[in-house]
Amino acid sequence: MLKNKLISIFMLIMLMALLAACGNSQEGSKDTNESTKDSSNETTEESKEVDFPTKDITLIVPYNAGGVSDILARSFAEAATGIIDANITIKNVNGGSGTVGNYELVRAEPDGYTWLWAATGHISSTLHVTEAQYTKDDFEIVNKAGDMVVAVVVPKDSPFETFEDLVKYAKENPGQLNVGNPGEGTVVAMLQNIFADRAEVEISNVPFDGSGPLLPAVLGGHIDAAFMNVPEVLGQVQAGELKALAVLSEERVEVLPDVPTAAEAGVEGVAGGAAHFIIVPNGVDPEIVAKIDELSKKVYESEKFIELMNQHSYQLGYKNGADAKAEVDEWFETTKEIYKKLGLIE
Repeated sequence: MLKNKLISIFMLIMLMALLAACGNSQEGSKDTNESTKDSSNETTEESKEVDFPTKDITLIVPYNAGGVSDILARSFAEAATGIIDANITIKNVNGGSGTVGNYELVRAEPDGYTWLWAATGHISSTLHVTEAQYTKDDFEIVNKAGDMVVAVVVPKDSPFETFEDLVKYAKENPGQLNVGNPGEGTVVAMLQNIFADRAEVEISNVPFDGSGPLLPAVLGGHIDAAFMNVPEVLGQVQAGELKALAVLSEERVEVLPDVPTAAEAGVEGVAGGAAHFIIVPNGVDPEIVAKIDELSKKVYESEKFIELMNQHSYQLGYKNGADAKAEVDEWFETTKEIYKKLGLIE
């Protein structure tokens, strides 16, 4: 009897041990499965990281070399070294107040390797008055870099010593003041028109094909005055080759502290400037667009780019693609009304 009980107890112990072993085996299998599952998730997440860039990038500047867009784009390319793992080649494509270069961008392969350093004008207001083979919806805005302050400058030997002198002459001599701008439809040209409206003067607008040819025209006295972006004329003003009569901004510019704003000089409501954007052709993979946004934002925030922009009195102000597009659309509608008021469009 005792022997039978011992055998029963032994069998019970063996059964319990076997059940425990099976449980551990299942738990281990579960852990292995979970580990495999986690590993699989990690692999999926990693696969979502876009391998970009893998080749050189072309950055189109739709104006001549030497203008503000060219200066800013080359500064961007310089600051991008070590941040964007690819060579950035600047390609100047001038003509049509920026529309020729913009059309080249629109036609480019939508692989993410052709960008354009865009100014507000040729992607919005210019399209009201200049024939273009694209609309403002035929490309994608990646982001906004910032804004540029505009200055009113005259040759060094100009009889105008102040902004008030220039306004007085324009009022006394309707249509006789020849004022240059970098192109019809540009933001600078729009500000020039707004100035004439707010100052209640009649001036002779002289549009150029970009700031490159405009600068020597005002330096040589071929025009009476010019509306130009501060970086384009800063060196000449500091060297005494040009006189800056006013800046079209809410506050004075740090690099030109003695130059009054238009409002300080008696003409209210003339403040603004060209914003700059990176745009790509429609159809670029959204993940690549996001990567371009991420990388270019890092460049904007880099010490090198900030240093270069401070030298040019450029107002950095990043906006993502959606917010940047909203800004461009708003300017498009605003300028449409201005052009209608000026009788330039119906």
